[in-house]
Amino acid sequence: MPFSILIAMLILGIFLKSPTVKGFLGELGVRFALRKLDKEKFKVIHDITLQNGEKTAQIDHIVIGTNGIFVIETKNYKGWIFGSERASKWTQTIYKSKKRFQNPIHQNYGHIKVLERSVPDFPRALISIINFSSNSTLKAIDVQSQEIHVLQTPLLVKTILSYNEEFLSAQQAEQYAGQIEQARLSGRDVKRKHVQDIKQTQQSKQKLVKGNQCPKCGQPLIARKGKHGSFKGCTAYPRCRFTA
Repeated sequence: MPFSILIAMLILGIFLKSPTVKGFLGELGVRFALRKLDKEKFKVIHDITLQNGEKTAQIDHIVIGTNGIFVIETKNYKGWIFGSERASKWTQTIYKSKKRFQNPIHQNYGHIKVLERSVPDFPRALISIINFSSNSTLKAIDVQSQEIHVLQTPLLVKTILSYNEEFLSAQQAEQYAGQIEQARLSGRDVKRKHVQDIKQTQQSKQKLVKGNQCPKCGQPLIARKGKHGSFKGCTAYPRCRFTA
């Protein structure tokens, strides 16, 4: 095989392993899946950035139909996924490697609250969907709430269509879609500011955790041991369930 082709394959492999690229491919898969919805019955909006106080919030996808409003957070992770509705962190396991990440249900709950504040008279009964790619295995997911779904892309449209009661009129669905479009931020600097906001938030949180202070409630953090290894937990547990 020519050396130039080997170099090209190496560069492509590195490119495809980039978190940004993997995230983009996951988003693309969801977009293709949502195209199966009837355009006359559903309004689909992608990549919505809304003002959240002095910061911004980014929502991956919103589907508005007469049967409900679905707020979708996508995760393009591989490996086994463990998590529960109330836990502050979930776990991704690939062979013997374990990585903890923010509970996507809590993350999407924050997005829903920003959405409710951004659109006047927005209906409160929103459905939260956490969508993982087919590359993952949802090994142990504990969700009790009926309006929260953790699933993989092949089940996304089926889950949306499983809501068969009329929640909004066609006119209301159109109206809310228009209000979201008006509220969303646009412009060349919006994405860059959002990334900066995330970095600043993470840096502030890491600084507090390093000093053994809970970034959620301000109480001290102490070392604990769980079934997935050692971690820091808030001394205000169970009132505060922050872990790091």
